Amino acid sequence: MGKVLLEQIRQYKYIGIRGCTDDENYSIGDTCRNSYDWDYENDISSFETENPIELGGTCAVNTGIDIDWDEDYEIEEKINAIVENFNYYGKIVIIGSMNVTYGADDNEIIMENAKVIKILGE
Repeated sequence: MGKVLLEQIRQYKYIGIRGCTDDENYSIGDTCRNSYDWDYENDISSFETENPIELGGTCAVNTGIDIDWDEDYEIEEKINAIVENFNYYGKIVIIGSMNVTYGADDNEIIMENAKVIKILGE
């Protein structure tokens, strides 16, 4: 994973992994745009409806990393475990934030002012 990446990860309280939509084109250090609530009745993002509901941050999968307690190898293991089982075919990014709320999906967090730490596959 690399010492520099681990140092960047340790700058945040929460670490998430996000599968970007086709129109998201981030660089490292960018702030991710806010996500939109899911319209369960129509099974689409509310962004695609007449009443889009913007969330207070960016949706991501919670890595469960505890910056205060996890060793570097544990951080790497947690990220790798999620990435290996990530069911998404677009660009995948590791993002960090100091504040989160929990989303409706299992293991989902909504990351306030999330910053791109790493773009996977580059």
